[in-house]
Amino acid sequence: MKVLLTHRFFWPDTAPYAIMLRVIAKELVQAGHKVHVLASIPSYRETAGSSPSQEIVDGAHLRRVWVLAREKTSPVRRALNVVIYAWHLCAEILRLRPDVVTASTFPPVIAAWCASLAARWVGAKFVYHMQDIHPEISQINGGLLGKRLPVTILRWLDNQTLKRSAVIIVLSEDMAQTIQNRGIKNLQIEIINNFSLSNQTGDAKQPPDQFRKVQGRLRLIFAGNLGRYQNLMLLSDGVANLFQHYPNLELFFLGDGASLPDLKQRWADHEQVKFAPFLPYDQAQTLIAESDIGLVSLSPGIYRAAYPSKVLTYLELGLPIFAMVETESKLAHTLQSNKIGSAPKEFSIESISEALTTLLEKTPPKTMIKKYYSENFGRNQVMSKWTTLIDLLDVSKKSTKPTEN
Repeated sequence: MKVLLTHRFFWPDTAPYAIMLRVIAKELVQAGHKVHVLASIPSYRETAGSSPSQEIVDGAHLRRVWVLAREKTSPVRRALNVVIYAWHLCAEILRLRPDVVTASTFPPVIAAWCASLAARWVGAKFVYHMQDIHPEISQINGGLLGKRLPVTILRWLDNQTLKRSAVIIVLSEDMAQTIQNRGIKNLQIEIINNFSLSNQTGDAKQPPDQFRKVQGRLRLIFAGNLGRYQNLMLLSDGVANLFQHYPNLELFFLGDGASLPDLKQRWADHEQVKFAPFLPYDQAQTLIAESDIGLVSLSPGIYRAAYPSKVLTYLELGLPIFAMVETESKLAHTLQSNKIGSAPKEFSIESISEALTTLLEKTPPKTMIKKYYSENFGRNQVMSKWTTLIDLLDVSKKSTKPTEN
């Protein structure tokens, strides 16, 4: 079967979905499918010239389309790139006439809407791979796209995409419920979480020595984007409330983001709080693996529209997780029912400190956590679900074809 996987980014871009899509493409090729990939040229221009517009990657036919450079510094360029990419996306579907088309949620709403429409024109099955849910994310965060007219338009467009989808893949039961709450009947929703993108080649570069954990320290690590909508100031206050009782406790922020200046202003001079910049994944992986507890923090309500990918990285590396997320969320339930982590009863300094103390006093063994990961989120388990899904779409497509007399 001819499968077209689409996303703005693809290897050698380092965005998580770009790397994951290469794995999905390779697995589908090995399963016997004819796989094509559409993406834009790499977003980092120092390597753009060395990336051909077309090539074969792990047996998949990759086509990269041109977009404007330096979009991160220009909202106008970002908007134009959405239009450019969407146009190429429709054109590629019409040209290839694949049996199955996939699209994710970047660019939000527009990419999937265009891909699902073009897929319908050529009679292809459309798979909507939702990494997060828009415009709900903007509504929860209070963004401009989550207000009045913009949210009405975006939800109308996204509902059209959902109705045209043969399968909608989400990352959690909470995200599935959010889609169901829109009231659209007969949607085929599948829960397939992502897999960790750990370096498995054995040649990982080691991180700088000044960021390694000092012997005898008890390190709590928050790795990833230090964004404004992750409630990191409250999380750090809750952790710091334990410093007096745990003099060997260390709060370690690994990454960059909009909240970094505020965090440094408050904690840069504290001997029990450390910062490290964004590092390549192979180096970050080493720092995460030698930590004792992985921290996850979401602003209220975010769990309904997204699932933090760092959870999978922590679990694969054997870290118990402290998640500042609502107790009714599936993530909190999973951590506590499987005894691999904890969540506070409410979003307050006292509740954070109390839940963390419980986890510190009874930390589950890393071997148990790694076993849980491999049985539920390992790459083989996830890709088995993907290949089964594509095979079922193949059967479904064949059964809907008119018989020849």
